[in-house]
This record gives sequence, structure tokens and C-alpha cells, in this order.
Amino acid sequence: MSRKIFVLGTGPLLESGARVMSGQCLRTWHFCKPLLDAGHPVELMTVPIPGTTTDDASSVCEVAHYGSFTYRRFNVNDKARVLPQVLAALRAGRPDAMVGVNAYPAYLLACAGMEPRPEGKAIPLWADLNGWTMAEGLIRGKVVGHDRDFTHFWRMEMLTALRADFFSTVTARQAHALLGEMTTLGRATADASRIVTTVANAVYPDYASITRRVAVPEFLHDRLPADALIVLWTGGFNSWTDVPMLVSGIRDAMKAEQRLAFVCTGGAVHGHDEKTYADFLALAEKELPRDRFLPLGWIDFDQVLALHASAHVGLNLDGDNIETVFGARNRVTNMLGAGIPVICTRGTEIAEWVERNALGAIIPQAQPAALAAALRESVASAEAWSERAARARIRALEEFGAANTLRTFLGWCENPRTAAVIEEADVANLRTIMEWLASRPESLNAPVAPNAAHAPDSANMSKVEKLARLLKGIVRD
Repeated sequence: MSRKIFVLGTGPLLESGARVMSGQCLRTWHFCKPLLDAGHPVELMTVPIPGTTTDDASSVCEVAHYGSFTYRRFNVNDKARVLPQVLAALRAGRPDAMVGVNAYPAYLLACAGMEPRPEGKAIPLWADLNGWTMAEGLIRGKVVGHDRDFTHFWRMEMLTALRADFFSTVTARQAHALLGEMTTLGRATADASRIVTTVANAVYPDYASITRRVAVPEFLHDRLPADALIVLWTGGFNSWTDVPMLVSGIRDAMKAEQRLAFVCTGGAVHGHDEKTYADFLALAEKELPRDRFLPLGWIDFDQVLALHASAHVGLNLDGDNIETVFGARNRVTNMLGAGIPVICTRGTEIAEWVERNALGAIIPQAQPAALAAALRESVASAEAWSERAARARIRALEEFGAANTLRTFLGWCENPRTAAVIEEADVANLRTIMEWLASRPESLNAPVAPNAAHAPDSANMSKVEKLARLLKGIVRD
């Protein structure tokens, strides 16, 4: 049976001319395309990546097209301007279910779910928490040197965990973390594991259809020798990136293999981490040969595809941090799906998948010599590496096809439903006060003084106040 599904995701979709993109944008289409293929009417609105907004109040939201699919995209991403239009769309469309793809869109729909409805019936909400926000907040704090912004990440995670009905995470480890949070928040019932499922990153269709030929792509003919072997990094330089290992390993490999050229696309993660990319550029420009290092920045998606078709090898290097443990690497999944031989550090689930199935070169963290050795081997054994990458491509397209990763989600969309909660009084009061804390606009460092919009209902106020004092250790029973 077809259901009307409202989706709020991260944009832009990768229409012609798209430049600044991320795995979050790919994730939006990952969820939408199988829904459309299954016959569900999908109303999609997208919220832009920070740093890509026009901030033009005269065009807050506009109609956009991705192939034959029509959707609406916001040109701003602040809650105050996005949420009213999302609520209007929900009231007008009366969907059977709403789906938030990625943490911030899921949070916005959790906020929308708090609004009273004339018909008194809540719309079931599926929250796709693509990456553990808590880990992102922690490693960002290390990079920028303070934890002042952590409350922002905490609010998003807690409110969504309290308000959404069903959840997907991008790794099994993140699912375990979320279940721990939900148990602590009083959200977990005896069958809590059934409302959290893992949806691994899918190979984006444009990568799957690439025809491989190792060469210098046409748009770089005037910048690289014809026999150059491209070592590719693509996407954002997030806080988990091991910059010293990346630069030192490539430098040492280039000394032995004169044809290697390092080409990187992407750059700073706007609004989150601009420092890691700046540190990378400063070190790379000092250490790498200028004629064999091309930092291209955010380029047209067609050029990104051309690099995937022609690269000799693709890289992903993680540092030793909490996000590496819980996170995914969309770029690795798409390199595998494109047929590029990959070199990855250990730590992520996708790296474990590659190593377990002997489908790429997996090396230790923080060891530039291991990266240099792998790059030298990639040249010396190019034919064997190419054959292994072809096997990896077949496996990746099978295991990480979009519909295959979304079986549980698609089943839920056939019969969208809300989730059961524990009704025992103390647990219910815990949820009430945590929801209030996560939704109040003041800093958590401010004195506790609930406002009318977010205060617990008056009948339960004395219980909630007592619980708040108990949680703070002010009163002991």
C-alpha cells in the first residue's frame, strides 16, 4: 500500500552544477529514491549545508528539480525560518509519516512533532541519525579548543531521541550508543532494539555507473603529466582526518614513485570545522611538490565523477578519536562502488568490512610509513590491485545498494506507526524534564526556570520539580 511520506533532508541534491556537497546530501537521495521506486508519493524539502546558504530572506524556499523529480529546497537553515514552512507543509499535505534524513533535519521534525495538532493525532516520525552527533561535538571541541558549542549537539540528539518513533543509524556501533541514550532517557522499552536499525551508506547511483580507465581526466590535462597516477582524496576535511599522516605518507611515496600525483577535492566543513583543512593546506604546500599536488577545492560533481573514473587509488585516513570508532565513511563506500582501489586506516566499520573481505589495503593509524609503503605497492602491483578493486566493486554494489540497506525502513513505511513508551510515573517524569531541558532556548548554564512554552504541565509540576532537585542532588529521599 502506498503512503504519503514527507521527507526533510540535507541538500542540495546533486543536480547539475552542484559543488559544495557532502555525504549528508547523498544520504537524502539514498532514502528518497527507494521510496519513489516503491510507489510512495514523496514530498521532499531540503535544508542546505552550513556555509552554502544565500541567507536571502526574499527566497527562503524555492522549487527545484532533480531529473524528473520536483522538490523544495530552503536557501537558509536557521530553525526560526525553516520550521514555520515545514509545519505549513505538514498541515497542508497531511502525510502518513515524516522522515528526517540526517541529524539536523531529524531534529527539526522532532520540533515539529511538539506542535499541537487539531486532529490530536501525531504523525509517526522516522529519524535517520546519520552519524553520532555526540562524537562530532566532542572531536570538534578538541579541534577548536573549547566545549562551548557542545550544548548545541546535545540538544539535537536528546530532543530527537525523545520525540522520534523509529530510528536509523549509519553504523551498528552508533546504534548501540543510541540505545544507551534512549535507555537513560526512559525511552527504551523491552523491545527497544526493534525501533533502532542500522542503515549503512549506499553507493550513490552515479558512482555505480562509472566506466573506469586509469588516466588523467581531460579537465586536468594542462595541470598534470599524461602518465600521472592520481592519488585521490575527495570530500570534506573533517575533524577526524589525520593530516600529518596524510601529508607525510604521500610525500615519502612521491620520492620513490615519480608518477604519483595527489589530487584532493572538497575542503573545510563549513560551520563545523574550518581548521583541519587550513592545517592540511599549510602542511601540504610546505611538504609536497607543487607540480604534483592539486588542491581543487569544491568542484562540479561531474568533475568529481571524472576523478573517480580515472584515479589510480583513493584514500581515507582517520585519526584515533571517538568519531572514527562510531562513524562511517561515505567516500570509501563510493570509491568501492566506483571500482577505485582503496587505502584506509583501521578504525571505522567500513574499514573493517574491507579488511574482513580482503577488498583493499587497510593500514594502521598514525603510521605515515605504512601509507607510503601501500602507495608504492599500488604502483608495483597495479594489475593485482585493479583486479581486487573490481571484486570489491561487485561486493559493494550488492551489499550497499540503496534498497538493500533500507529493507526495515521500507517495511515501516508500508505501515507507519508510533513507538510504545514506558508509562511508569518516574520514567515519564524523567522524559518530561529532559525534553524540557533539550527544547528550552536558554543556555543550560543559566538557572533552571521553565518558560510557559516548554514547562511540564501544571498537574505534574510538583513531581517534575522534585525530580529535577533529585537529579541535581539538592534533595535526597
